[in-house]
Amino acid sequence: MKLKHCLASLCVAACGLLSLQGHAAEPAYPSRPIVLVVPFPPGGITDLTARTFAKYMGEQLGGSIIVENKPGAGAMIGANYVAKAAPDGYTLLLGTNVTHAISPQLMPQVHYDPLTDFAPIGIFGKNGNVLIVPPASPVHNFQEFIAYLKDKKGQAIGASPSVGSSSHLAAELLKQKVPGLSYLHVPYNGPSASMSAVIGRQVDFMFTNIGAAVSQIQAGSVRAIAVTTAERVPQLPDVPTVIESGIPGFDIVGWFAAFAPKGTPPQIVKRLNDALNAAQANPELRKVLDAATLERVDATPEQTADFVKSEYRKWGDIVRNGHITVN
Repeated sequence: MKLKHCLASLCVAACGLLSLQGHAAEPAYPSRPIVLVVPFPPGGITDLTARTFAKYMGEQLGGSIIVENKPGAGAMIGANYVAKAAPDGYTLLLGTNVTHAISPQLMPQVHYDPLTDFAPIGIFGKNGNVLIVPPASPVHNFQEFIAYLKDKKGQAIGASPSVGSSSHLAAELLKQKVPGLSYLHVPYNGPSASMSAVIGRQVDFMFTNIGAAVSQIQAGSVRAIAVTTAERVPQLPDVPTVIESGIPGFDIVGWFAAFAPKGTPPQIVKRLNDALNAAQANPELRKVLDAATLERVDATPEQTADFVKSEYRKWGDIVRNGHITVN
């Protein structure tokens, strides 16, 4: 019996040693470069956000983050790629209100579920829109803008970079909130083309990304009427919000968040969230992104998940109430 007990004890000890050796052999995360997928073309604030955070999050993690652009199909190609990737923390997505709230409710075929196929990590930031008109427009404030559109009886032309963009849906929400308001929507091929249309007086107005419009506003190429954020923005301190101009609850922002595939280990998600929020405080990062009017947001993975769910409901309501479809 004593011999049996000794043999059993030796087996237990050996198994424990093997287990410890197995854990010790696991490489620390990250042990190789992380890929951050941007489902949009290079250039613009989305790409800038990704590359800026990649640098400073990489420093926090003690590794490198490589930005890879995978545009197409309303940003769904890149999002679907990450949704189907291995849940090991080495393939991440820079998701937006487009990938996780608008396109999945606008496009006829979506091959991922924005609420269940990802593990939310944290929020990179928020960026509002600004309502602009040509400099020669008779509109100088929000009240005049509403009166102008009503006087035009649906013939005023509003531009947007594309159908289903936050620019388009901001104008659509305004139409839903103001009885009797209507306009003709003209989608252009991207923000540069739609901005040129406003500057050239080919259209009457447009909601557009604040960061992209600040230089044009300061140069006098367009006139700012109101911002869609809940509060005024430091870059345009004299421009009122739509809310204070008389439309309660009008809080429309674009946003950028980090996602991993579902099933990614919680400890990796936590490590990435810590790195993201630590990078937020880096003065060099803030210098770049404050200039691009990206509002800082510190959020836990749980808070990020709740925010995405609320945005999914909000943008979905606008799409359904406006009967907006993409062919």
